[in-house]
Amino acid sequence: MTWARELVENNAVETKRYTMAELYELRRLLIRHSRSMPPGPVRNEHRQIAASMRSLACDKKWLAAHAVDGHK
Repeated sequence: MTWARELVENNAVETKRYTMAELYELRRLLIRHSRSMPPGPVRNEHRQIAASMRSLACDKKWLAAHAVDGHK
């Protein structure tokens, strides 16, 4: 795991930054996909991921690190 530590220390690992529109669209697609599934654990997992994305969209620190245009 020393290669991973070297990447982090050298800032070689880049975090993809999204626009707010991309984040909203991704969440919308997750919800839409989960609704097309029959009730069960897989559907619930997708719905929980979408809910997590919603809570992240309210977190200013997370948005500062992952969103291009910040919180709107």
